[in-house]
Amino acid sequence: MATVYGLYNYRKRQRYYGTTTRAMRERLREHRASQTQATRHWNWKRDRIICRVIARGLPLDKAIEKAHELELRTPPPGWMVIQTGGM
Repeated sequence: MATVYGLYNYRKRQRYYGTTTRAMRERLREHRASQTQATRHWNWKRDRIICRVIARGLPLDKAIEKAHELELRTPPPGWMVIQTGGM
């Protein structure tokens, strides 16, 4: 089972949607340690970044589909969506 989550960087006005089959704590730790290409340029100490779980317990293929659907939504004015590398 997988989790779909969103990361929102209010300083850079960027959104990122991702999926994980592991604990969210572990995945968030990877983002904070700049181990993910998509959010590597974010400064977790300086930027105001919020993480929100969007869905839990989905089959992995459905979770990936949901994350990609979220990426296609038009963000608010002034914001951009960072495309996930995806699986």
